Amino acid sequence: MKWRVFLLTCGLLGGIFLLDRVLFFDLYFLFPNETEWDSSPWYNFIHKTKELQSTKDKHRTIITGSSVALYSVLPDELNKNDITKTKYSFFSHVAMAPTDLFYYKENLLKSHPDLVVYLHNFADLQWEYLEPNDGKFEFKEDIWVSQYGDRYPAKIIYPSEYLTDYWAKLPRKTISKLTTKSLFYVSRFRIFFWDPILVYIDNHFRTGRKYHLYQGEKPIEGIWSKGWTKETATLACPEKKKKESIYFEKPNTKIKFRFFNHKISLGNQVPAHEVEKTFQQSGWNDLDWDSLIDQSKQWSDVQIQVISQLPTAKEVNLIRYGKDEFVGVRLAHFFCRPQEIENRSYSRDNYWDEARYQKMSVEEFKADYFERMIHNAESRNELWRLHKVREAKKTVNSVAFEPWLEFNRILELSDYLYKNKIPFVLILSPENPIEFSFYKNSQWRKDWILNLKSHLELRGQTLIDHTEVVSDVRYFFDPHHLTYEGALFYSSIFSNSLESKIPKINTQN
Repeated sequence: MKWRVFLLTCGLLGGIFLLDRVLFFDLYFLFPNETEWDSSPWYNFIHKTKELQSTKDKHRTIITGSSVALYSVLPDELNKNDITKTKYSFFSHVAMAPTDLFYYKENLLKSHPDLVVYLHNFADLQWEYLEPNDGKFEFKEDIWVSQYGDRYPAKIIYPSEYLTDYWAKLPRKTISKLTTKSLFYVSRFRIFFWDPILVYIDNHFRTGRKYHLYQGEKPIEGIWSKGWTKETATLACPEKKKKESIYFEKPNTKIKFRFFNHKISLGNQVPAHEVEKTFQQSGWNDLDWDSLIDQSKQWSDVQIQVISQLPTAKEVNLIRYGKDEFVGVRLAHFFCRPQEIENRSYSRDNYWDEARYQKMSVEEFKADYFERMIHNAESRNELWRLHKVREAKKTVNSVAFEPWLEFNRILELSDYLYKNKIPFVLILSPENPIEFSFYKNSQWRKDWILNLKSHLELRGQTLIDHTEVVSDVRYFFDPHHLTYEGALFYSSIFSNSLESKIPKINTQN
């Protein structure tokens, strides 16, 4: 009887583990991924990793790193170029530290890279765990071990590996949590389980009034990522749905609609039809084209202009700090566009949120930047980490360089790729000149780069310093992240620097 109970228990446990593996690690990720850029980062990273591991390219260049990598390069644009045979793909998520990448190394290898490029930045080195002491940095390892065990990457992606390495130093509560997550994928993935499902429901069964990023037709004048237009929005309308949705911040908003029967520019052109309408209710309203223009009249483009009092970007919570500006109306998710859903989880788009910086003068941008990124940063929770990194840049001017755990992880990754015969390039990513100046000429920085470079070169690997290749401060929206236009500018520099590592197309064929 005891043996029967034992065998039955083992069978039940085995069945539970098998069901957990099949449902939550295999079948779950077959669900359509319609999440958008910069949303559900942990789900998207695992989904992307599985996609890379299940496919092969003739030549694959994997770009890895933190959000700095995600905001520095545009693989979609690079992959349109037929000059090289490589396919660029991201293996990246927000806040990816060198330790994270070290624990991902086997998954990285299984992703079939022909070249690994690590876009690395000073900010990736986890400065909250380093404190200056007697002319050098002291690494707070005990605090690091405890807090890393509670970070999402450790809990979701490598709980068993982290537990194996640090169980003796971890609090009992963290050990219990990591043990559970090591055993069951459902425990790991529950924080994002509903993300792709809810997005799918929003996209297919709702009105398009709830969304993360705007995916409709883009006005010539530009549009904010949340779908807010400027005072005037001029756009093509290839998909004339019977009803659209449009949002007004203020009641009694008066709109002038101009309809054109050909593609128009921002120049003065005579519309085929023009009408004004006042929307009495604030919030979302139905927009019925047939009530604005007769069905018999042909039109292809429309201009929507707010001619009553305008709200501002701060009023509608688009921004909190910096230069304010007027906005118009908010458009539904797929306004005037067919609802063609595709995987956009690693595809970045250009929105007015960032494009507006390029329209400022350098002095205007610096004033805006100071208010957004520096003013009272020490007391603003959202800027706490950036403030810590900024202070570290100042401190390195008076301390000597010494390797520590996060730095050594990069060297260990280098060794791992070398042993597996995968070419490796470490690129120091562009930094905003405003803040790079804090430590540009420090001896610490020179020794940091020298230590990295010497280790890589002994293994036939390469370090490229791109810290200063983007000199226009308006291409950055913070100390380390490029705007879309900045990333577009940098992407060609990035790809050109890798030419010797990537096979060319034979132009004589």
